[in-house]
Amino acid sequence: MKISQAIAILTTIQKSFGDIAITGGTLAHDQPLARITVTDTQGMQVWPRDPNGVAGDHPIDGVFLD
Repeated sequence: MKISQAIAILTTIQKSFGDIAITGGTLAHDQPLARITVTDTQGMQVWPRDPNGVAGDHPIDGVFLD
């Protein structure tokens, strides 16, 4: 992922969820950043997809980089 794409995604998240913390993730020297998601306090993804249908059930924890 390029810097401009990461900034655009983080700006979208900030507009939707406010100035939330980056709470986790993993980066390796041989793999570029592939995903930026928002998780709730139970660790479930709520943005950009809500695969478990949990959005709104728990407070937002923060941004996860992967």
